[in-house]
Amino acid sequence: MVSYYSFALLLTSCLAVVPGYHQDALPGTPDRRPIPGDSPIVQCDVKDKQLLDLKRVVISPNPPERGQNLTITAEGTLAKDIVDGAYVDVDVRYGFIKLVSDTFDLCKESTKVDLECPIKKGSQTLTKEVAIPNEVPPGKYLVVARAYTKDDEFITCLTAEVEFPQYGAYDAEREEAEEIEFVIQQQQ
Repeated sequence: MVSYYSFALLLTSCLAVVPGYHQDALPGTPDRRPIPGDSPIVQCDVKDKQLLDLKRVVISPNPPERGQNLTITAEGTLAKDIVDGAYVDVDVRYGFIKLVSDTFDLCKESTKVDLECPIKKGSQTLTKEVAIPNEVPPGKYLVVARAYTKDDEFITCLTAEVEFPQYGAYDAEREEAEEIEFVIQQQQ
């Protein structure tokens, strides 16, 4: 379970924000906005005023792969300084099983992505690399994060759904894709 927690916490803290479970935050609901870039991360609760305007998020590789480093790059603009006392409600589910539902100190967690409070208003860009353990069990993971200032102003809501295939299934898919690519190259 530590691996799920670390991955989810890193994912959310890399965005310097974030959540608690809320039905409107689920993918496929109308109160969300895809974030430009290449990632499964979606902004939720978009009808509510948020202090973070996330412009772009890229993760590589996408989707994340077991045993590989995951690089997350996020760009956005904060409307206000984030100071000590800000917090993040995080909810992580594995299928229907709740793995994590907790509140974290946003300033303490932001140090994991090389930020320190106060996080100044204005444009922010951050990049973080993390190792995805080989032991991550196959299945679908849903992370929802909502961040608030110390005065309970809404910073943002983010959600991401990531699915890790059965052990060996991804390798088989990759090998098949490589074989098809090889055949195509031979025919050219």
